[in-house]
Amino acid sequence: MIMRSTRWGRWLSGLVVLLCLALAAPVAAAPKGPRLALVMVNGAYQNFDRLGSTYADGDKISDALNATGFVDASGSGKVQNRRDLTLTQMLAAITQFREALRAAGPEAFGVLYFSGHGAALGSFGDVMLMPIDATRDVSVEAQKMTRAQLTKALLGSGAKNILIVLDMCRNVLDAPPALAAAQAGAEPGSMGGIGDVSGSKGLKRIVRQSDSPVRPDQGYLVAFSTSADQVAFDDGTFSKVLAEEIRRPQQNIADALKRTSDRVALKAGKNFQKPTFDYGLQGAPPCFVTCDANNQDRFYDCANCPYMRVVPAGTATIGSPTSEPGRARDEPIQAEVVLAKPFALGVYEVTVAEWMACVRDKACRAISDWSKENPNPLIPATGIAFEDAQAFVAWLSVQSGLPYRLPTEQEWEYAARAGTTTAFPWGDEITPSEANYDQTASYRKSPTAPYRGYPEAVNAYPPNGFGFYQMQGNVWEWSAGCLDTGCRSRVARGGSFESTPAELRAANRFAIAGGKKRDDLGLRVARDLNPDEVVQ
Repeated sequence: MIMRSTRWGRWLSGLVVLLCLALAAPVAAAPKGPRLALVMVNGAYQNFDRLGSTYADGDKISDALNATGFVDASGSGKVQNRRDLTLTQMLAAITQFREALRAAGPEAFGVLYFSGHGAALGSFGDVMLMPIDATRDVSVEAQKMTRAQLTKALLGSGAKNILIVLDMCRNVLDAPPALAAAQAGAEPGSMGGIGDVSGSKGLKRIVRQSDSPVRPDQGYLVAFSTSADQVAFDDGTFSKVLAEEIRRPQQNIADALKRTSDRVALKAGKNFQKPTFDYGLQGAPPCFVTCDANNQDRFYDCANCPYMRVVPAGTATIGSPTSEPGRARDEPIQAEVVLAKPFALGVYEVTVAEWMACVRDKACRAISDWSKENPNPLIPATGIAFEDAQAFVAWLSVQSGLPYRLPTEQEWEYAARAGTTTAFPWGDEITPSEANYDQTASYRKSPTAPYRGYPEAVNAYPPNGFGFYQMQGNVWEWSAGCLDTGCRSRVARGGSFESTPAELRAANRFAIAGGKKRDDLGLRVARDLNPDEVVQ
């Protein structure tokens, strides 16, 4: 699996989810250790606009936490909503929560959820929870409600897993010079250029200082209900989806948050928001309900970044033998190749939800895909030209700060074969249960089935030996390869739901003009590993 010295990804900017996580359990294994939650919701503000949805936000989250085995922050009983708290009351609730976590022991998992107004303290890059008696002046006492102070306080309890969710409205406050300088050594100044948006919730982009864990096995996750420089509206959208994902089995917390982000980003309506995250985990994430052991070694680098998995370095056989049925002349003769360095590859084809996040950031072109016929956020993005694919990986690189790209042809086939030498990763035969293709056609007298004619969810078929899904079939995938010196003719790999079974062979190459867009053409992304990433 992949381990980082400081992070597992970067993520959200408008709702904060801080999370110190435990090890993912085997398939269907229930979570272990004490689980406590503090839910605070503020709506009746004295000096700012009142909020209408925060109480319902808290009800949805506390109900979901109760359904998944959490107890109240006091240390016993059902999780309760604490409503309309002053600064003194909020500080007291957090102190009680910290002491209850300390008493619960080093295996405890704590969740803090807050819905209400939040201050974007642009002069020193932090964010702050707003009590109902807050004013526009940031006092030294109010400093204890910043994200940095909350993180340190709850990690100081000694609990192994801490999740802080700040679903906060944005109000602009001036940070006193002394406070600003103490927080970040920044020059004093106001937060000019940020305006209040009536009925909105969200946070300005923040620059988070590194918080050293109390124990080496502690980590955290920061999540925001909206992306940087955008707002999250006071309509309960995020809390509704998050509550549903908290209840969903067979996924860890990181998966639950990514699904939340993808689903919220796809929501129709005028009040668009795109959740993002900042991830600081140490080890694999725990689960709200149960975990899926098959997903323990995957990771992602930002909220809308695709799931990735490390492809190990090694030796493999690439190409096709001259005797292979369906072989084309442009396929290399089967030979042994060496992949000297490991790299990361998308576990799935890029989904419509991930593509839509790029569109919302105005970094990608809107595409005609299959989402109207199938609103599942896990269907692949299609109708993508080579230039579109390049725009998407450039956007991922900006979002994550990591070098995303398209896989080379050799990398793609190496990962698709997963150590096999046969026509398909599963053998020399193919059946309709193994991939999504034109199943009315036959390969070496293979069985047939009715024509489906559409892409399925990116996880619809079992993974190959390296843990990658649907590298054969579903949609063609752009590679970095080309067939001429000017690269006017590009290469896609893998076949699609419209392909004959012979086109799904691991060695098959599909020549296509770079500007061509097809309803069965998508992509899978790759990236190089940084020196601080260690493959074990």
